[in-house]
Parts: sequence; C-alpha cells; structure tokens
Amino acid sequence: MKSWESEAVLVTGGCGFLGSYLAEELVRAGAEVTILDNLETGTLDNIAHVREQVEFIREDMLSLEVCLEASAGVQTVMNLVGKTEGIGYSKGHQGEMLYHNAVTHLNMLEAARRNEVKRYLLVSSSCVYPDDAPIPTPELPVITGSPEIANRGYGWAKRVAELQADYYHDEYEMNIAICRPFNPYGGRYIWRGEAYSHVLPSLVKNIMDGQNPLVVWGSGQQRRNFLHALDTVKLMMILAKDGPYGIPVNIGYEDEVTIEELVKLICKTAKKNPTVTFDTTKPEGRFRKCADATLLREVTNSYKPEVSLEDGIVEMIDWYKRTFRK
Repeated sequence: MKSWESEAVLVTGGCGFLGSYLAEELVRAGAEVTILDNLETGTLDNIAHVREQVEFIREDMLSLEVCLEASAGVQTVMNLVGKTEGIGYSKGHQGEMLYHNAVTHLNMLEAARRNEVKRYLLVSSSCVYPDDAPIPTPELPVITGSPEIANRGYGWAKRVAELQADYYHDEYEMNIAICRPFNPYGGRYIWRGEAYSHVLPSLVKNIMDGQNPLVVWGSGQQRRNFLHALDTVKLMMILAKDGPYGIPVNIGYEDEVTIEELVKLICKTAKKNPTVTFDTTKPEGRFRKCADATLLREVTNSYKPEVSLEDGIVEMIDWYKRTFRK
C-alpha cells in the first residue's frame, strides 16, 4: 500500500464505530485527518485517543454546502457516513433509510467532484445484493435483482450511490473506489436500543444482561460472515489508495457462522449458560450472507484478517462492561 504520510484526508462519519477505527489508522499512517460527523450515531469518546491530532467538524451531510466546505482542499475523501440501524428498525422505515443515505452520498460525491478531490472511497454495503444472490456472493452488477428485502431502503440508497460513483468515474475520470462491507463489528459500537442495533452486539448485551431464557430472533440457522472493524478499515485504506477504481469490491470472506453457533461462542466466552429459544416470528434477514473474497484477495495481495472472531467476542464483552456497567 502506498504511503499516507502528510496526505489530507476527510473521513465522514469518523466518530462512528467503524469511522473511528479508520481515523485512528490514518493518523497512525501519518495522514492529516479531518472528521465530519453530526454525532447522531457517533460519539467524541470514540476519537478521544486521536482528538488532538485531527480536525473535527460537527455538521450534517444532508447539506451540500457543508459537504463542499468540508471537502475543499483535501486529497482523499473516505465516506463512511450512513444511517444504519438494526433489522427491527429498518424493516419499518425503508423510506427514511433510502432518503437519508442517498442524499448524503449524492451530496458528498458531488462536492468532491466540484473540489477536484484526487481520490474517493465510497462505502457501500452487502445489503445491495438480492436475497437470492449466490453464496458466497461475488461482486454482482449493481442492477442485479432487488436489494435484500429486510433492508431494501438502505440497499437502494447504496445502489444509487454506486451508480453515481460509476458514472462520475467514467464521466469525470475520478478515482473512486467502491467497497461492500459484510457485517463489520467492533468494540466502539454505539448502542441505541434493541430495535436499532445489530445482531452481534444485541446478542452480547442480552447474554451479558443475564437474559434467561435467551430469545434469539429467527431460526438461529441463518449464517453470517463477521469481520472486525480494524481489518475492515485496513482493507478500505488499501482500496482507497491502490484501487481498483470504479469497480465494487467485497470486504468480507467466505467463513460462515450460524447465529446459533455465534450464541454458543458468546455464552462460552462470557461463561453464561442460558436456555436459548429461537423466535421465528421475528425477522432474520437473508438466510445466508457471506462474501466471495476472490477479488479482494487479488487486489490486496491476499490480506489476511488480524482479529479472529473469538478475540473479537472478547472485545465485545469488554465493550458491554464499559457501556452498561458504568
């Protein structure tokens, strides 16, 4: 990967759990980092360890003027802003998810174009894939079928952003990397209640709370690939700097774990032994969700993840203790 030394980088959503890891890694690599975040789902605590080394702007990307001002004079924009909620919330708020995510993406990419930003990272999502996508899922064209039903508003917004990125790459020769993360997680997750939160932190909280019986949404047989935030952002940095540009790349791997297996791993690590019941009346999302990482390995020199799921669960239990036992 090429050097980030003294490069001016704008990280949008840089106070979120994923964006804060990215900001930290960029600072460590010598970049001059500006963070743009409205703190709706992020927190300044997430960047406390680099707060004196970054410039922070508290504004909302629903304003094009904000995006224009924030991206002026930077060499790279890494756009991690997104309204992301758990499946319980997204299912009933598809229009809200579509509007908010589409507008913020459109605004920032247009601002970067006008400001002649050298390179741009568009963070899309595995939610762009249809429910019947092949497993493991390769980088299907963005117009393939319909995005996953449970998160279709969010998925359509990300598809619109990808289309804009593709058109701007061709029309204006912008260096735009596009990545599709699969289920990133990490110890800086912002808890916003059961309906708003994602599966892994929700399970950790319920297990650590001592819920018994432990009620798990869905059959428990749905399968996911989880990738720690630290590995996710390191891969983002490689893609932003080295490309490929204009071509979506999955950030995820073929390894799968069922939700039932995940529950057992969390319980074992936490030394808890609840009775587990599976509520099939609740939404469980796509039955299987894991990435074909062939292209990712090709363009990242066969990057190997550094954080195992077992170590990540230990970190998530520590996250619980920091968050709920103050």
